[in-house]
Amino acid sequence: MEQNLGYWKELSFKELIKHGRNNGANIVNGMPWSWKINGKSVTHERDDLYLVECISGIERVEEGDHVRAETDGLKYLPYSNYDTHAPGGCPM
Repeated sequence: MEQNLGYWKELSFKELIKHGRNNGANIVNGMPWSWKINGKSVTHERDDLYLVECISGIERVEEGDHVRAETDGLKYLPYSNYDTHAPGGCPM
C-alpha cells in the first residue's frame, strides 16, 4: 500500500523512516527496506542512509536531510541548505 504525499509536504529523515514503516515497506531488523512515495522508490542502504528517487536523480538521504513532494516529483533538500536557527529549519 502506497501512501501518496500531498504536494509541498516535506519529510525529515525520521519522518521518512516512519512513512516507510506505516506504508507497506518490507521491514528488516526493525527498519523499512523499500517502498514508494508518489511512485518514486525509497531504498534502505544503511540504517542511517536511504536512497531516494528524486527530481535530480538518486539522492543519498541522511539524518538532517529532507524530501519534499512537488508537482514533478520528490525534491531532495540537503541539510546544508537549512538554516538551523530558523523555526522548523527553513530552506535558505
